[in-house]
Amino acid sequence: MKTQRNRLFTLGVLILLALGVFVGGVRSGLIGSALMWPLGPLAGLFNGGTEAAQSALNPPDQDPATLMKRNDELEHTVASLEVEVVRLREIEQDYKRLSAIVNYSSDHPDETLVTADVVALDTSSYLRWIVINRGARDGIAEGNPVISDLGLVGRVEKVAANTAWVRLAIDPGSTINARLQTSRAEGAISGQLQGGLLMDLIPQDVTINPGDIVLTSGLGGNFPAGIVIGQVTSVQRQAAALFQQAEVRSTVDFNKLEIVSVITGFTPIDVNQFQDSVNGGTPSP
Repeated sequence: MKTQRNRLFTLGVLILLALGVFVGGVRSGLIGSALMWPLGPLAGLFNGGTEAAQSALNPPDQDPATLMKRNDELEHTVASLEVEVVRLREIEQDYKRLSAIVNYSSDHPDETLVTADVVALDTSSYLRWIVINRGARDGIAEGNPVISDLGLVGRVEKVAANTAWVRLAIDPGSTINARLQTSRAEGAISGQLQGGLLMDLIPQDVTINPGDIVLTSGLGGNFPAGIVIGQVTSVQRQAAALFQQAEVRSTVDFNKLEIVSVITGFTPIDVNQFQDSVNGGTPSP
């Protein structure tokens, strides 16, 4: 019995000593260090990455003035690149327009083209016209047809040495002999006050559908045949009328004309000199 009490006493003393050592170790940081020792390498990597990120965001060798100067240089570079992009886009658009004109020229080797820039334009008044920077010195003459990459623009009405005045196809005073591409029916295109095109004198027995393409017919001698004028948008037919009409939307955006081509190799033909023969008389000399 006495031996058992001694053992319990000894065990109690040992427990108290262990607690004292544990508390003292915690206070002195020995146990904390022992517990953190296996995590030392990982903590070192984390601290190193944090310091590297801070160094990248805040370079120690660059003051605010240097950073502002560098920012100004970058902004200037960005502005220069934006200007270059705009210039390249303009070149691309001009290339597309000129490519289409070149394709037209290759399809019509007998026609000579003179490319010109539009320097003045008016599509809002009763008279709808443009002025181009090519004239008599470039071989342009009155009556020459004018086209763009999208189709018929109009006809040269007045010529100076270095400029020419062009009446647009949508001008109310413009009349163009036309043909429907699908049915091959003939008619006459005229400009409207509201700026559109109207094809008249189409025979009543002809079937016209919205979307039909309208081309120059070549009749009358004022325009070469086969130039695209526009596309039918609606048909007007009256049972008592001799002819039917069609509203036509031009393929050319006349408000955005920048580059056009004048067909200088085409000479308009005056067919009025044969009118007397048609009426049964003698042709005029």
